[in-house]
Amino acid sequence: MSEYSGKLAVLCDEQCDHEDSQALADRLAVPLYFSADKKTPEDFFLTWRDGCLKLLDKELLKKGGLKVDIEPRNGEQRSWPAAKDGALAQAIGRKTKTVVDATTGWAQDSLHIFRMGYSLQCIERSPIMLELLKDAYQRLEQLSWVKQLELSAPQLIAGNAVGILEQLPEPPECVYIDPMFPPKRKKSALPKKSMLILRDLLGDDQDKEQLFLAAMQAASRKVVVKSPDYAAPLGGVPSESFKGKLLRYDVYLTK
Repeated sequence: MSEYSGKLAVLCDEQCDHEDSQALADRLAVPLYFSADKKTPEDFFLTWRDGCLKLLDKELLKKGGLKVDIEPRNGEQRSWPAAKDGALAQAIGRKTKTVVDATTGWAQDSLHIFRMGYSLQCIERSPIMLELLKDAYQRLEQLSWVKQLELSAPQLIAGNAVGILEQLPEPPECVYIDPMFPPKRKKSALPKKSMLILRDLLGDDQDKEQLFLAAMQAASRKVVVKSPDYAAPLGGVPSESFKGKLLRYDVYLTK
């Protein structure tokens, strides 16, 4: 039985190709519907809208849905390679060339790392996120500037990073980890809709410590851990730390 049984279905409406939708439903082992409403038993739906694959929840069936956004975030440089500035770039390092993102998720940090010119591999264990990422990276390769510069989208690797990191043929200089931490207990700003949906579908990362140890074994130079500002450092006292707004990047040197 699919791990998403009862939670997720594929929705094929007038904007979708039936064969693509059926293939997607088969890969995920979930139902395929041609219409859905609030009486449909599943809470989440994958469907093609506006030229891309999107994840919807039942409460927002008529809204736009969530996609992996391939455009730079506010404040990020649009040229390639983008300048290596800001806390994330400082943590990864200007001299670093190869990076593995072990927890790709919605890929916003991955895409920023890609735009800064690093050689990047992306690991993702959620089959749902893998489908959204594949669609996004295909769209990325169709952008005019990507074609003009003859760039390829980051390599996408399916599976649990703990095992994959042990099997990489070449050790990356940097392994980047952005695990899901439990939300802050006291009232604060609400998490983004994308993170709420991921928590509903996947839960929190219960193997953060195991992943950190695997990353330390795999990286030739450093491991960078992204954490909310209230969370204790994942690997103990870091070699150095760079702070952003409401978060920080802890750096652990492997040598």
